[in-house]
Amino acid sequence: MSMWDVTKITKGVEFFSLSAALAEFRRCLERESGEPVQNLEVNAALLLNDLCRFLTLGDKQRRQVLGQPATAYVEEVINERINLTH
Repeated sequence: MSMWDVTKITKGVEFFSLSAALAEFRRCLERESGEPVQNLEVNAALLLNDLCRFLTLGDKQRRQVLGQPATAYVEEVINERINLTH
C-alpha cells in the first residue's frame, strides 16, 4: 500500500491524511515483522528510508530527508543484503 491509498476524494477534491498514512505504515511494519510496533528495535536511518519509500518520495527527496551520511549508510546496508543473497 502507498500513501495514495490513504487519500479521500470529496466533491472532486483529493485529501491526503498523514495520520492515516502513518497508521498504515505502522500496520505494514507490524505485518512484515510479525511483531507489534512497540517491540521493534530498528535503525532510525533505515526506518526513515522505508517511510520515504512508503510515501513514494523520489530518490532526490529521500536523499534530502536522510542526509548524506545516512544515505550512504542505507545504501551500504542494502548492498550488503544484496551481496549476501548471491
